[in-house]
Amino acid sequence: MLPRCAACGRIMTLTGFLTANGELVCQRHTGAPQSVCCGLPADPALGTDRPLCPRCAVTAVRTQQDVKRVLPPIAARLRALSIRTTTPVRVRLVPFSELQGRIAGHGDVLGVTVSLGSEVVDLMVVRDLPLARFGAVVAHEVMHAYLAQRGFGMLPPAVEEGLCQLLAHAWLKDQPGAPAEWERRRIATNPDPVYGDGFRAARAAAIRTGSVRRMLEHVRRCGDFPDP
Repeated sequence: MLPRCAACGRIMTLTGFLTANGELVCQRHTGAPQSVCCGLPADPALGTDRPLCPRCAVTAVRTQQDVKRVLPPIAARLRALSIRTTTPVRVRLVPFSELQGRIAGHGDVLGVTVSLGSEVVDLMVVRDLPLARFGAVVAHEVMHAYLAQRGFGMLPPAVEEGLCQLLAHAWLKDQPGAPAEWERRRIATNPDPVYGDGFRAARAAAIRTGSVRRMLEHVRRCGDFPDP
């Protein structure tokens, strides 16, 4: 039986292409803008900040009301992972353009935490992210808030971002479905020397020390991961 296109459902012709997540798409969609999350053809009619396919748009977090609905279980899982901020931190949705304007030159950043010493004054996440990516970005930024509030001080970028990616990956491990699996793979295989190598160093350090808590205690004392 011939496979069907993951985008339009029609039977595949002899030519087509694979998305980064391994889904087959027929040649009818060649050259179409792709969803930033799954790689399927995006639908401009959705009116989202970032290009999304209809499937990704179903779970997109678009308003502060959406945040109020989806955030409690995300926060509960992060607490279960022993990451608790000392004071509550509000997650604020912002347009993609606003976030990029604040951090020009830092690539495709989807979240930012602003802190003054141990006080977290703002936690921004780009709007219109599908739930799996939204939750991963929230987890990442919550770790930034945790490190600030708990007095970790200035850490090397690969250490801080690696810890943040480690929490995002841990949250995703408990989420069902292919989108969460894709997000985990994206974190684990990221070639970036700060985010990707930092995550892999953080995961290896947690394994060496036997727990994330012991690894975090070492980072707070020494400002770096324990030696291999």
